[in-house]
Amino acid sequence: MKLNTNNYKYKELVKWYKRPINQPIRKIVNDQILLMKKHVPGNNVLFIGLSEFSKKFNSQKNLSFIAIDEITSSDHITESKRLPFEDKSHDVIIIIHALDYTDNPYELVREIDRIATDDAKIALIGFNKFSLWGTLKPFMNKLTSPWLLNFHSLYSVREWFKLLGYEQNYKDTSSFTPIISKKISKYLNKISIIQKILAKDYGGLYFFAFNKKIIPLTPVKLKFKEKIFMSSFAKSTTNMIK
Repeated sequence: MKLNTNNYKYKELVKWYKRPINQPIRKIVNDQILLMKKHVPGNNVLFIGLSEFSKKFNSQKNLSFIAIDEITSSDHITESKRLPFEDKSHDVIIIIHALDYTDNPYELVREIDRIATDDAKIALIGFNKFSLWGTLKPFMNKLTSPWLLNFHSLYSVREWFKLLGYEQNYKDTSSFTPIISKKISKYLNKISIIQKILAKDYGGLYFFAFNKKIIPLTPVKLKFKEKIFMSSFAKSTTNMIK
């Protein structure tokens, strides 16, 4: 299923991932997806984001798998622009860069929560604001990807879902430095190892998995220490049975 919104940011991001120089980063994302999949088991899957990664989450075990590659980036998600799904209709929701190319990430998160079941699992991939990528962003061409996208901090993403009752069960970052030249790509593995040791939260890409918190409702049997029988007679005739 596709929502054709002529999303410029989305199309530029697709082109960015297809460039030969960015193939090492594409491989990192694919490798991370394999690690994240075990944290988001479920039956009815909704995929929102870059369609080239959707096949990684599709499985014969899924009862349903729906992919939306583009979403609206308008100022507000109104009734007419809501995701076309019923409340609590999906137990797994995958978000690949969709928070980066929409202008209203928190409204999208709320809409995702609307269609999530009570035991839903959420997986996210996006660009990390507090990273070398985020530091370089103001100095880069804002008309090209990924610099025209919205970068978000790990704290912001975690808080958006925490406020809606989700708890984190997986977090990682990778790609400490953007690949500006082919020389950097040669040393990418070494840089990644150093980043994992010294700056584990400052990679250019973040990877999250969340579980929706389930509050168990245990029925409590009421116990009365005393049984009181009230008669219609005077107070002195009231019988108390212990």
